[in-house]
Amino acid sequence: MGKKKKIIIVMLVLLFLFFAIVIGTITYYTSKINKVTQSVLQPEDFETDANIDPNREKIDYVDWGDAAYMLEDDDLLNIILLGQDKRSGQTRQRSDVMILCSLNPQTGKVVLISFMRDLYVQIPEYNDNRLNAAYVFGGFELVKETFTKNFGIHIDGCFEVDFTAFETIVDMIDGVDITLTDAEAQYINKRCDGYLKIGENHLNGKQALTYVSIRAIDSDFERTGRQRKFLVAVYKKLKTQKATELLDLLNTALPYLTTDMSNIQIQLLAARALTMLPSIQIGTYRVPPDNGSYDATINGMMVLVPKLDVIHDYLVDAMGID
Repeated sequence: MGKKKKIIIVMLVLLFLFFAIVIGTITYYTSKINKVTQSVLQPEDFETDANIDPNREKIDYVDWGDAAYMLEDDDLLNIILLGQDKRSGQTRQRSDVMILCSLNPQTGKVVLISFMRDLYVQIPEYNDNRLNAAYVFGGFELVKETFTKNFGIHIDGCFEVDFTAFETIVDMIDGVDITLTDAEAQYINKRCDGYLKIGENHLNGKQALTYVSIRAIDSDFERTGRQRKFLVAVYKKLKTQKATELLDLLNTALPYLTTDMSNIQIQLLAARALTMLPSIQIGTYRVPPDNGSYDATINGMMVLVPKLDVIHDYLVDAMGID
């Protein structure tokens, strides 16, 4: 099973919580979510690349300029959804998927913003490194501090999920409808013995897991786009589920979720999100945007050096901040 798809189940869980509160069961269900313990700091390291592209600019350091100023909006709830490269029995590893889920109950807008793992950023109390190093160095707390320092975003909480239940949960909602390119369809067919074709297809759990893991046919930019596209398809499908079906999904999904938020915080999150259901709008974005970074090699790593002023303006627009 692929290693990068845990994040999808997080979004499923958040959506399930919205429905659970309607029937007064939120306290029971939040008790099933695992709570993160004190973060154990791990040694700092640089994950170097074996085959460096000779055409990339080689630099020694980045002059970050002035500190990022805060993107403040009291109406927003900002949650980081994390997936990590971790196998059973291993310690915390680098986060391989990072999506900011920003909810605005006043406007009914949910914004999903993928942050590329190879972004070169400032990590508080550590040397500059890839964005995905923050989680392994200092857990949820350092992830939140890193997002605030570089992008000026206050983070209300983090969720990290075990991807083990991915196929089961997708099959429990009877799959999802996804529009595929010819290359995507062929890739999935080779690995799932399927008969998918270009255009709209109905994907089961195994096919969906393969879809959101595709990297070989294009790049990491397109892979994160597929993940966001899948989340929107899941939301559309969840809207058709009965309350009893959603509760079954909750029982299956919640044991795979870990968060640094308390039960009360989750209940408040769900309560505020509940008001959004009648008019919810989902927007998807990616950081860095086009022209929001440049390729470089530093400390043996091929990275994306962010243009923070460009990204700042992009986030203001994407998140609807005045």
